[in-house]
Order: sequence, then structure tokens, then C-alpha cells
Amino acid sequence: MRQVKGKSYFPLVALLFFAFHSFTASAQGFVVHLKDGSKSIFTSSEVASVTMVPESQGYILGTWHLGFWKNGSNVIEFDGTEFMTFAGDTLIWGGKGGDADVYTVEFHPYQKYFIAKHVTKSETLKWYVTQYTNKLLVLKDGDAYRYFYRTKDEADNARMEEYPTNHSETSDINRILRYAGSKTKSTLTPMGKHFENRHVTTDEDRQWLLNPANEPDVLEGAGLTRWVSKTVRLYPYDDPMPADVNQHAIGDCCCMAVLASFAYLYPGFIKNIITDNGNRTYTVKMYDPQGQPVEVCVSNKFLCNSGGTIGQVTGKNNVVTWATILEKALMKWEKIYQCNGIEGIGTEHAAPPFTGDGESFSFSPNSLFTSELKIAIDYCLREGKICVGGFNVGDLLCGTLTTVTGHAFTYMLADESDDAIFVMRNPWGNGDNGEDGKLRIPDERTIVQTIDARIVNPGAAAPFLREDLKPYTPPRYIRKSTDIGVSKRLLERPITHPHSLELW
Repeated sequence: MRQVKGKSYFPLVALLFFAFHSFTASAQGFVVHLKDGSKSIFTSSEVASVTMVPESQGYILGTWHLGFWKNGSNVIEFDGTEFMTFAGDTLIWGGKGGDADVYTVEFHPYQKYFIAKHVTKSETLKWYVTQYTNKLLVLKDGDAYRYFYRTKDEADNARMEEYPTNHSETSDINRILRYAGSKTKSTLTPMGKHFENRHVTTDEDRQWLLNPANEPDVLEGAGLTRWVSKTVRLYPYDDPMPADVNQHAIGDCCCMAVLASFAYLYPGFIKNIITDNGNRTYTVKMYDPQGQPVEVCVSNKFLCNSGGTIGQVTGKNNVVTWATILEKALMKWEKIYQCNGIEGIGTEHAAPPFTGDGESFSFSPNSLFTSELKIAIDYCLREGKICVGGFNVGDLLCGTLTTVTGHAFTYMLADESDDAIFVMRNPWGNGDNGEDGKLRIPDERTIVQTIDARIVNPGAAAPFLREDLKPYTPPRYIRKSTDIGVSKRLLERPITHPHSLELW
């Protein structure tokens, strides 16, 4: 208990002062049990009423311990002794030595700031809330930021290098986009810099690409040496869905993440570029390296191992889908243009052959604050941009699934009921039936600072953007013992090639 101006304050029981409604105390007393095992007892004569207010109404809850003060490049470390306790309309600022300071607080949730007036001194604070999670509270006063943590130990052990220091945190999307790098816009071709000065399509090329009897090369390194006829169900769930994209033996995760992004954002585009010719062949509308339309026709033969098991992408239960067709079409396209090869292909190299637009940009790990990355991803998804990302640290738990290095994931909106800032879907389609590869990214800096993003313009897909983009709900399906899953070769690649920059 801390004595302040003759009054007793219990900082760790601030939650007593918050609620949707209030009620008059009439019992002999209240016992408050906290999660840390401690408890406090209040007699009914001490308590006039109990009021509880949710965070959604703009209130900050509980006690927070100061870990850092930062202004530009100047950083001062604290050990967590100094704390702030928010108790409804009261703020207690203690641990600075001497008596605690007490303020009355007025919250402005929509503008994300609060005004605190000292109860005895002529002092008024106006602090902006730039970040507020279950683990971190960042308050801004002028150009200075204070980083608060839930416990003294967390504040004492925090490291400022976990946060970007080359700019001040902002919610302005135009400023956030200026921090992007690795831009691929080209003045020579709409396909992007990677496709500059590439092979120009000839009439002979067009004839070869349109002949379904012409097959791409096999992938002996992946153990895929045969082209085997398979039954095709283009759209198992009536419309293309990310669940139709399940990577197996080919190391083209960026392409798979792009295809899942197409299904998430542009299912109508997929149907528009694939024509079922009715004779077990399929024609795909694509673009050559100069951004000119070209058509690629493929048969119903797909790349398999020596035993006839398909190694290309499939839908659930090994069903050959539109994704299998598009993957094969890209492999055949590569046979002529030789821009990438299918394994290790980059996001900004996999999307343009289908969309005709290779303009893109990226955010490297730890280049944005958590709030900024969330704003950027939400904005880009709603603008219909292809958003793919990855992690530079593996085995971090995100929901029920863990991160994988050297691998690409599809960005998606998070469900409001999830404790996540966004979702990143693994093209392996792993997890239980409700997951389908969905990593729910928590608002935790130790995870967010490991994430990168590559964002590509949609090009020809743009007119097909879903009108009301929502979080992804996987379809219902039943797993079978015969489901292929991802190959051991791909699962082990982060171990066998720990320093490779290629994404598989």
C-alpha cells in the first residue's frame, strides 16, 4: 500500500475502478484476487461503488512500469521502479522517489490521447497513446516517447533495440509507405526491373506455349521425374480459396503465397484467366517479360515422383485444382523465358506473369513499429495489393502454429475476435481444419520484429477485387490418411540451408 497525501492507494487493484456499470456496495467487504496470487481486502465502509469500463471505451487499465524514455536517437533506460497506475478517472505516478503524484484523467479515445491534471499542483499533462497492447504501453509527450511494461522485471529486462529508432512512430500511411525499400518499378517494362531486357516472344514461342503436348522440364532435385495424368477439379469449393493451395514437394513457396493471395483477394480473376477447354486441357492468360499478353495451354498431366504421387501444389485431399494448373502454366512459361526457374522464385517474380504488373516494394524486419506494420498491411490488403511476408526467426508460436524461416506466407486480415494484428497463412496449409496454415500474429514485438513484407501491385487482377474483404475462414473438410503433406526436403531446408536467401 502506498500513502499519498493522507489517502491509501492500491495500484495493483486498479481494475476495481473499471466496469460497464456500477453498483453500490452493501456487503461486509470485497476480496480482490489478482493473477499474480496476491489479494487485497476492502471493507464496505471504504467502498462507495465499483465501476468497470472496458478498454474499448478508451480507458487504459492497470499498472505499467517504465522501461525506456526515447527522443530521437537519445534513449534513457529505466529499471521498472517508476510506474503509472490508471484507476478510472485517477492516475497515480509513483516510484520516482518521495510521494506519488496523483492526477485526474480525462480520456479521448477517438483521438487516442488523455489529459491528466494534478490534484494539488498546477500541472497538466497531455499524452498520446501510440501503442497499447497487453504487454506494452507507449505514451508520447511532444517528441518524447515512454515505453511501459506490465511488470517491473519486464521493464528492467526490455531492450530498446527491439524497436525501430530511425523514425518516430506514426499512424500516417503516407509516411509509413515512405519507409519502404527495395522498389522494383521499371521504366522499361510494366513487369518490373527483374524482367528488363528479357527474351522477346516470337510466333514460334506462342505456338509452343499453346500446344498442351509440350511439357515443362521435370525437377529431379525434388524427386519429380514423371508427368502423370490426373483428374482435375478446378474449384472444389465453387470459388477459388486459399485452401486450394497446399505446397508439397516443389520449393516455390513465394509463388504459392501469391496464388493464395489471388484466391483471398481476387477469386474472380482466377476464373477469368483460366479456360477449361473441355478436352482435359486448360488455357491460361499470362504476360511475357515485356508485359504483352500471351496464352499458355497445359494438359492434365502433372509432375509426380517415380511412384506416381503428385508433387505439385494441390487442394485438400490431394485434389488437383486451379492452383495446380497455374503452377504448371508458370513452369511452362519459364521454359521459354527463363527468368527465374520455379524453385526459389520471388514474390515479385511470380505475380507479374499472371497480372502483367511487377511494381513492388518491401519492408525489412524491424523497419516499422508494430502499429505501423499493421496499418501498412491493412491498407495494402484493402487496396488489393498482393502481400507476402516471412520470418527471420523460426519456431515462434503464433496462435497454434509456429514460424518457419526461408519460407513465404500470405498476409490476410485478422478476425476481430482474434488476439492478432493480422494473419499470415503458410502455403503448406498445415494445422487443424480451422487453421489451414493460418498463423495469428500477436501484438508482441519479439515476434513482429522478425517479419518482413513484399507488396506487389495487382495489375490485371485489380478490377476483380472482392467488394467486402473479410478475414479468411477456411472451408470445412475432412483430413485423410492419404493426404500428401509437405515433403521432408522442404521441412528440413531451414536446417540444411540455414544461410540461404532463397525462399522455399
